[in-house]
Amino acid sequence: MSEQRAVVSISRSADYELTAIRAAVAAAVDAVGGMSTFVKPGQKVLIKPNLLSAKNPDRAITTHPSVLEAIIELVRDAGGEPTIGDSPGGAIRGVDRVWKNTGMKDLSERTGVPLVSFEAAGSVPSQGIEREYMLARPVVDADVVINVPKLKTHMLTLYTGAIKNTFGAIPGFGKARLHNLAGRPAPFSRFVVDVHSLVAPALHIMDGVMAMEGDGPSGGKARYVGAVMAGTDAVAMDTVAAGMLGMDVRRVHMIRLAAERGLGTDDPAAIDIVGESPGSFDTEGFKLPGTGILNYIPDPLVRALKPFIWILPEMSKEWGCVGGERCGLCMRSCPVEAISLTDDVPVVDRKTCVECLCCHEVCPHQAVRIKLSWLADKFA
Repeated sequence: MSEQRAVVSISRSADYELTAIRAAVAAAVDAVGGMSTFVKPGQKVLIKPNLLSAKNPDRAITTHPSVLEAIIELVRDAGGEPTIGDSPGGAIRGVDRVWKNTGMKDLSERTGVPLVSFEAAGSVPSQGIEREYMLARPVVDADVVINVPKLKTHMLTLYTGAIKNTFGAIPGFGKARLHNLAGRPAPFSRFVVDVHSLVAPALHIMDGVMAMEGDGPSGGKARYVGAVMAGTDAVAMDTVAAGMLGMDVRRVHMIRLAAERGLGTDDPAAIDIVGESPGSFDTEGFKLPGTGILNYIPDPLVRALKPFIWILPEMSKEWGCVGGERCGLCMRSCPVEAISLTDDVPVVDRKTCVECLCCHEVCPHQAVRIKLSWLADKFA
């Protein structure tokens, strides 16, 4: 746990109307030193949003373009040269579709800021503590990285925010391979924290105006919160944000592990919150993922009880699955090839499945639902 005090600023915005967002983002960033503290004239600034899938930003799956536009203006005012880059989950079907549906294409045309696909830009080997990773070249080459996560729940890691968003610095199937190596929340979170330490963003700005509750990061429901956060300590930001949603932060493995690595503080007593109070936002009854059991039972016990505690994705045309090769994104994204076609509907082999829930995360139709064993359901 870091002894250095952290500052997390929180501002409020009623919606994504650009004037309101400009004011909220500027207030949050000014409270932690102002953009000129982080960006100097002539620097290449990579803005890294959460572009999980090719969905309309109103669904709270992706970072809203209005937030990015406000950040772009601040970066340019500081003399920086901004680009927007990510490794979207739907890029396997064509990144142009992702840019268009998430509002990034319109944003790029309106502002003149280039969009960078991490898959197309190539990667660079980077050595972490756990292993070597292939990081997107734009991340490595940037003078400054600004991390712009979305406030959401997550079926595997319980919560996704500032730390988790940097995992998108790994292009393409590199993320799926890591899911295969560590499908459980705790070991997977070690990879996430390792990647976060290598990306090392200078500034984090969280879009929490519309958050996602329930079975996030893509299958939950949008819920208005109204918060914009800023800070230099991702661990502190996630501690505050997850706490706002009513989570037991100690159960969010990546927050705890990042604090243990000295990457920030998860001690509320060592975090100075400026601006709005977390308690002033209406998050009462915020719905958490139904798979929270994964984060509350120690991995050795889960392995011992594997025949009795399991979580299995299921797909159905009744839930919106278009079937077969008309989509097939779940099959192509599965790191262990556990999904095959039966009567034109994807079916998961329980013996092969590592319960990483990648299929649920990338499904563009929200057609993947989670079936829990009787015992897992009792703990959920």
